[in-house]
This record gives sequence, structure tokens and C-alpha cells, in this order.
Amino acid sequence: MDDALRSDIEAAANKRIFFGHQSVGVDIMQGVRDLAAAAGARMRVVPLDSLTGPEEPYFADALVGKNSEPDTKCDAFRSVVERLAADSLDIALLKFCYVDIKQHTDVQRMFRYYTETMEDLKRRFPGVTFVHVTVPLTERTAWWRRTAKALLGRDDEWDAASIKRTEFNAMLRQRYAHEPLFDLAAIEAMSPDGTVSKFESGGKEAYTLVPAYTRDGGHLNEFGRKHVARELLRLLAEISRRGTR
Repeated sequence: MDDALRSDIEAAANKRIFFGHQSVGVDIMQGVRDLAAAAGARMRVVPLDSLTGPEEPYFADALVGKNSEPDTKCDAFRSVVERLAADSLDIALLKFCYVDIKQHTDVQRMFRYYTETMEDLKRRFPGVTFVHVTVPLTERTAWWRRTAKALLGRDDEWDAASIKRTEFNAMLRQRYAHEPLFDLAAIEAMSPDGTVSKFESGGKEAYTLVPAYTRDGGHLNEFGRKHVARELLRLLAEISRRGTR
């Protein structure tokens, strides 16, 4: 705990924030709670269904849509924003999950649906700051599994999915280079010593989750969730201090 973190939590605690996600988001929100408790901060971290009307500042979250069906996440996020913005909403984030992008996912189509959703919401709710979030990563398959599949003439579906996620995240960074973006994938791929977890296959580069951050190859452990939450709070504080989009 340090003064900068306390200051960031206090700044973000003055805003009404909604975060739509699935399981990795649950890990991140637990990290937010951990850090806020350690700081003794007044941040109000609550589930979405506890909000009943015009509210004091909050950081609310909820599971949105279904895993492996990213369009449903966009639709559910849209519905929540429409409801909250009628009373009070300052900042909103939607995070996909790594399972939303698999080996054969059409990431161009997925990206198009996402951008159409966001552009519509930005147009209709200009007072809300929308924060784009890159898709989280997974740890790379063990080398011996990849070797065994190669000997059988089979591609590694996890490597292929990692390449697809990297492609989607690159599109997100390019499209929203001048808008708030929480680069979750970049944080997950950067190890504590500054090295980047990545590989190349078939002439394509892909980023993967640093093993030190995960408990099962995809979800965040205690260290990982606090590390990611710290960076999220830093960004939310920056947006909160800026005051405008």
C-alpha cells in the first residue's frame, strides 16, 4: 500500500462506475476490494443488483451475457447502460473473456458488433465515459502437449486461439487509440521483471498470460488480481481527475 494508490482509490471513489464482465472480471473486482480494504478507502464496491435508483458514487459490477457468445455480452451491457444512465452513470467498461475467442472465431465480425454497440452508446449517452478493455489471455499450452499434437499432425487450438485474441486486441488498440482503454492483455503478458510472455507461430505473434499471475492458466491468483486491479484503479483515477471525456 502506498500514497499513490490511496489517492487513486479516493479519486475513483467519487464516480459512478459500472463494469460488465464474466469470470476473470470477478477476479479483478476481488482485487479492487482487496486493495480498497487495505487502503481503508471509502470506495463503495457493490453488485449491480444492489442499485435501486439515483445513487451516491459506486463501483458496481455484474456478469453480463454468456461465455462463448460475445454478442450477448454487448447486448446485456447495452441494457445496463440504458438503465443506469437514466439516473446516474459516469464510467462504463465491458470486458470479454478469453473463451469468447477460440481457434475459429470470426474476430472481424466480433469486433464489428462490439464497435457498433459502443458507437451507439457513445452517441446516445455523451456524458458517460466508455472504457474499452482488451481481451484477457491464457497461459500457453505446455511444450510437450504441443509437441505431441504436432507429431499427430494436429494444430494446437490454444496457440491458435491466442493468435486470434492478439489480432482482436490489436484492432481494439488501433480503433480506440485516442479513447480510454484498459489494456488488460498487455498487463497480463508483462512479467514482474519486465519480460513479455509471447510466442510466434506460422509467422504470427501472440501474447500469453504470465504464469505468475494465474491459478489455473486463465483466471487470476491473488497476486495477479491485485496487480491488475492496481492498474485498473490507476486508469479510473486518471479519468476521474480529468472530469471530461
